[in-house]
This record gives sequence, C-alpha cells and structure tokens, in this order.
Amino acid sequence: MRRNLIRLQKKLGKLYIPSILLLTSVILFFIMYSTVKPTALDIELFQVADETIRANATVEDTEKTKENKETVASTVSPVYTYNPDLKDIQTSKVEILFATIDEVIQESDKKYDADLKEARKKATEGDPEISAEKLSEIKVSELSEEEMLRLFKEKLSNLDDATKEFIDMLPDWAVSDLLSTNEATLSGMRESIISVISQFMTHPIKSEEVSEIKVEANNSLDYSDLDSNNQRIASLIIDNAIVENNTYNANATEQKKIEEMANVPPSLILQGQVIVQEGHVVDSNDMHQLELLGVLDNSFSKQSLYGLIVLIFTQALLLYYLGKSRKIDRIEHGRQITFYSIIMIVSLVLMKSLQLLQSSDIDYIGLLYPAALASTLLTAFGSRRFGILANGFTAAFSIFIFSPESGTSFSIILVLFYLLSGMMGTMITRTKITNQFWSSFIWVTVFNALFISSFILYLNMHFWSQQVFLMIFYALLSGVISYLLAVLLSPYIEVLFEENAVLTLTELSNPNSPLLKELLTKAPGTYHHSLMVANLSANAVGAIGGDSLFARVACYYHDVGKLRHSIFFVENLPPGMENPHNLLTPFESKEIIFGHVSEGVKMLKAAKMPQSIIDICAQHHGTTLMKYFYVTAKEKDESVLESDFRYPGPKPQTKEAAVINIADSAEAAVRSMSHPTKESIEKFVHHLINGRITDGQFDECSISLRELKVVEKAICEGLNGTFHSRIEYPTLTK
Repeated sequence: MRRNLIRLQKKLGKLYIPSILLLTSVILFFIMYSTVKPTALDIELFQVADETIRANATVEDTEKTKENKETVASTVSPVYTYNPDLKDIQTSKVEILFATIDEVIQESDKKYDADLKEARKKATEGDPEISAEKLSEIKVSELSEEEMLRLFKEKLSNLDDATKEFIDMLPDWAVSDLLSTNEATLSGMRESIISVISQFMTHPIKSEEVSEIKVEANNSLDYSDLDSNNQRIASLIIDNAIVENNTYNANATEQKKIEEMANVPPSLILQGQVIVQEGHVVDSNDMHQLELLGVLDNSFSKQSLYGLIVLIFTQALLLYYLGKSRKIDRIEHGRQITFYSIIMIVSLVLMKSLQLLQSSDIDYIGLLYPAALASTLLTAFGSRRFGILANGFTAAFSIFIFSPESGTSFSIILVLFYLLSGMMGTMITRTKITNQFWSSFIWVTVFNALFISSFILYLNMHFWSQQVFLMIFYALLSGVISYLLAVLLSPYIEVLFEENAVLTLTELSNPNSPLLKELLTKAPGTYHHSLMVANLSANAVGAIGGDSLFARVACYYHDVGKLRHSIFFVENLPPGMENPHNLLTPFESKEIIFGHVSEGVKMLKAAKMPQSIIDICAQHHGTTLMKYFYVTAKEKDESVLESDFRYPGPKPQTKEAAVINIADSAEAAVRSMSHPTKESIEKFVHHLINGRITDGQFDECSISLRELKVVEKAICEGLNGTFHSRIEYPTLTK
C-alpha cells in the first residue's frame, strides 16, 4: 500500500496534494451537507405540524424586540422633580403679607397721632388757656377702610411680581379685615398659617394632590385658636400658599424610558430552539418565526452552507501552506496529507452517526464521540502539528453537525469538550501507543471526566442527577474508546504508511513465505544461520532500545542471495563433499561470495520487500575485508590490493544494521570453532567489535561506544547459550 501510494504521488507530482485536498474537501462537505442544506418547509397556518421544526440559526425577532421595548417604556413611572425651597418661598410670601399689614397699620396709627397732635396744637394756639380736659376731648378722624386698603396696595408696588401676585389673590374684604385686626391676633394668625404651610410643604406634592392637601391643611386650622372669620382668611392664604412642589419632569421621564428600552435584550430565536412541535397546530407566531429563519422561502439558511464551505476551504489552505512553510519533502508531506484526510473523514463519519442517534432522542450521545482519536493517531504517526489542526477543525465541524439538533448551549459544550479532549491526544509522545499505556490512558480518560464535570457545574445542573451521571459516563467512555481504537488501528495504520509495520514484519517472519521456504529447502545451513543471527540480533537490538522485531525479520532475509550459489557457502556443504572453492581462484571465489549481497538485493527488490530490509541485506557486511581469500591471493601475488577484496558496502547506516553486522560475523566464526568456550567467545567478540570500530565500519551510523558494550554483552550471552560446552558421556564396555 505504501509503495502504491508513493508511486501514485510520483506519477501525479505537484498535483497530488491539491487533488487529495480537493477530494477530501468534497467528501467532508457531503458528510455535513444534510445538516446545513437550505430547506423550504411545506407548512400551512392553523394546520397540524407533521414534524418537529427547530431553528436552523440564531436570529433576532426585531418586531418582538420593538414590542417588548414599547411595553417596557409604557410601564416606566413618570419622573418628578421635588423642589424643597418652595416651602421657604411660600412662607416668606406669608411673612411679607403680614409685615405689609403691620406696616400699613403702623403708618395709619402714626398719621392718626400726627393729626391729633396738630389739632390740639391749633386749639392751644387759638385759646392758650384751654383746659386739659377740653384738649383731651379733641378728636380727629382715622383713616377710612378704603384709604388703608389703598395704602396697602401702594405698598405692594414695591414688592416682586411673585409676592405681589400671591397677595393680590386675597380679596379686598380679607385684607380689610386683617388691617382692622389687632396685633396679637395677627401674630397668632401668622404663626398658625406658617406652621400649617411648613407642615404640608415639607413633603412632595404633585399637581393632582394639591386640592387634597389644601383640604387637609384647612382642616388642621380647626385645632387653632382663630375665630371663624380669621380661619376663613387663613384658609384663603393657605390655599394660595400651598402649591405643587413635586413637578413632572418630561425630559427626565423620556431619558428614563430610553435607558429602560436600551436594557431590553433583543428577542432572539436561538439555534436548536423548537419552533413547531410535532402534532401541534401552527399559529401566526410560529409562521412569523419560521419566516424570520428563512425556512419558508429558502433564503437565510444558506448562510450556514456558506460558512461550512469557507471552513472547509480554510482547512485545505492551511494543510497546503503547512508543507510550504516548513519546506517538508513533497512525498512525506503528501503522505501526511493523505493520512490526515483519511482520519478526518472517518472522524466525521463517526460524528455524523452519533448526530443521527441524537436526533432520534438519545440525549447527550454526542459526548460519546472519541474526540482524542484523530489527534492521537496523527500525533503518533504523523506530526503534532497535524494532530493540533485535526483537533481544532473537528471541534469546528461539530458546530455544523450538532447545532441544528442540540441547540446552541449544548453545541458550545460539545465544541469545548471535543477541543479539550482532542488536545489531550496531542500530549502523547511520538512512539508506539502501546508502549505508553498509562500516560495515554490517563490523558484521554481521566481528564475527560474533569472537563465535562466543569461544564456540568457551569450549566448549574444538579450534580447527582441521572443526566449528569449519563454525561460523565459518556465522557469517560469517549476516552476509553479513543484509546482502544487507537491501539487497535495502530497496526493497520503502520501497514499503510510504515515500512516496518508490525503486521508486515509478522507476515514476513512466517516460515511459509516464498523466500524463506526456498531458503529452507535449498540452503538449510544458511536458513539455520539466519535464525541464529536473528536471535542474537533481536536480543542485542532490544537491549539498546532499537526495533528488535525488525532486526529479527531482517536477519531472516539478509543472506537470501546465497540461494544463487548455495553450495559455495560452507554451511550448505553436504557432509563429505569437497569445498568447491578449492577448484576456483581467490578472485573467482571472491566474486561468488560478494555476489550473495548484490543478488540478495535484487531478489528482495523483485519480491517487493520493504526498503529497510533490502538496506540490511546490502549493509550487513559493510565494506569489511574478505580476509581468507585476500590472504590466499596475497600469498600467490604480492601486488594484490586489499580494496579488491572488500565488500562493496555501503557501511551500516542504522543501529540495527550495525548489530546485524556484528552478529552475522560472530555467529559464523563461533560456529566454526572446534571447542568454543565462554572465554574464547567473549575474547573473539571483543576483538571483532574493536576491529570493526578501527576499520570505520560504524562511522556512518549513530551507534555509540556505550551501546556497543551492551551489544557485545548481549551477543556473548546468546553465543554462550547456543554453543556451550557439553560433557562427553562415557560408553559401556560389553
């Protein structure tokens, strides 16, 4: 599959990634199209609804909002402005009234005294001897009522207009009675009137309350010492003095209405809200709301469709730009895009399935979606950047899938849950998921329960209710499903995108595979040698943290090239048969021995083996010297070059190749020892590794000296366990 994918990428070239992105975008669009497609309902006023209709978007009912604002404005209480200074102003007018009365009376008295004095003076001048008794009998006329009233009005001309207007409201007879009242009575009257005015004008008085307050004020005069006539005059003064002091403020009232109307929230039709219930009669309000939503004329609902198209386009653009900005190899970027597309399509198919279940009245089933699955797989097999992108876009796509069914509030909770749960999937390291069980399990399960608990508390739901337990259960199960699916799918994903996939290696390790079966039949010695090298290499590679399964399988195939000339390799010689190399020159033997590497590479390529196994076959001898035939040739001809007897290479490029290089030579050499001991095996392996280091065989791989020490120990233990000395059993003498 991987080779076919690479072949397709090379064939399409630069068009591969845009083609994959376009195809993925189209598939995703059709997965989500059913939830955003424009629909026109066949529904009539005052008819029974055949289905439950929910709002496909959040819109404002402007007419309802306006109506609500007018209702609030009509309930606003009028604003009144209380003027506490009016009490003092009105009482001061009363004070001025009585002061003017006193002033007129005093002037009248002064004029009377002056006239009397003048009359008596004239009588004395006319009759110097007039008696005192006669002088006392001389009288003059006092000011008449009209004269005093005229004098009073003359005094008013010096007052301000408001006070003059207040006093002018008293009838002439009342003023005349006051002018004819003694000082003590006037003083009592003034105090009573001012007391009553102060008592009632201290409190706010609206215009509609003035008449009532005047009646109460006049009634309070019944408890004064004034006679009936004076009470009547006092009532007139009080009626004029008590006025409205709490006036209606039109500007403030209007401002208050504006403020209250501004506080009225817009009347919204929320997405997911039930507009018409199945089996209910459709009324005019329902039709109005459906018209606002655009589902009757198929207009407004297109916005969700356009939003989905923009989001899908944004995803494709980001994925394309990601490879350009990081300058990733085109083949590698194409592989990651393909993997991302497959994961995203599968994820949305799962999400859509849960949405269909939720629309069938299975509450909260959307929480069961394995939100961490996509980000976990993409982080483990692709890159963390792709995991983050998939997490974000999966959460965003969930809005378009679930909102029409679950409403805005629950959709927001779903989006946040998917986002946070998926983020936990990006926390794993880029190693095999099965090798990080506890950390992966905790990331995608325990934290899911904490996330959903937080949202439940935010929604003010009763924590010990059945609904809450169901939501927490789904959230936990979502994490468990995410982890289990990631573990179950990992081997198959490896097959699709990794050369050294576990399933591929397991299949190749089957003895019934064509090459291994042929090797067992035609070159049993080489087959056995390969098994021994595989055991040694797997243990040693595992000890330094390498891929032991790959090392084992690669060893099974590293010598398949010997099938071409199996009889020329000593392990395949039948007992008693002469070594065919005795009939050849060292150069001819060298070519045959070298050929098992090049022939092996050709055979593995023909069998379409993974490139990594082909590389092991090419590198398992590196550029080491074929000492036996080199020495033989050197003995015959001193001009022979060492380079002619070195393997073509290349040198080991990986730790696994370096270990196999050592194990292959060690196993063959120890097998040839007549009586191998622990000491001789350890000494040989030590010198072998030192020789390879000195020869520079490990210069092109990342294996360290410390790791070589571990490899040396592991190989020695394996060889000692295989080639240990056995006791020689005695035979019975007959």
